[in-house]
Amino acid sequence: MTKTLYLMRHGQTRLNVQGRVQGAFDSPLTELGIEQATKARAYFEKMEIHFDLVLSSTQERASDTAELVAGQVPIRYKFLKEMDFGEFEAKEESTLPSFREGATSFEDLLVPFGGEDIRRVGQRVYDGLREVLSQVGEDETILAVSHGAAMWGFIIQIGASIPAGVRFGNCAICKLIFSPEEDFVLEAVIDPLSD
Repeated sequence: MTKTLYLMRHGQTRLNVQGRVQGAFDSPLTELGIEQATKARAYFEKMEIHFDLVLSSTQERASDTAELVAGQVPIRYKFLKEMDFGEFEAKEESTLPSFREGATSFEDLLVPFGGEDIRRVGQRVYDGLREVLSQVGEDETILAVSHGAAMWGFIIQIGASIPAGVRFGNCAICKLIFSPEEDFVLEAVIDPLSD
């Protein structure tokens, strides 16, 4: 009773271009972001992947990307929202605290500034996806468009290993297999924008 989940990051936004933090803050897709979503759609079409269910976070950049990729309005869920960066929202990315030595995420560094702990974000995404996927039929294919830190938190939560240096760029896709018995298994990280 497996299901295939494509967990994807949104396309480029105005704040991405400006090098600003946009966690809980929202920002529209740029023309390039729209083009990236169109390329992701072409990737899925080339691979003959069709979606039985389309989800996105409630944030505009994710729901717009999902609609462009899947050709349908997604069901929007708050559990897919981006990590809240607290006082750093909409500020230059260079103002963010540095990771601790050996860390691959902000961990709990943003909590004193009103932000979220990456582990809580990962737990939120995990719990929500597990609940939704437990309710869909066998052998269904699901697209869920979310955000970079939310995806990273989810990957930490499921204990999957990502090769060193891999980041979730715009429209990056994590292909996962889900079954209630095996939970989530990461099969691949895909860059649909590479030629």
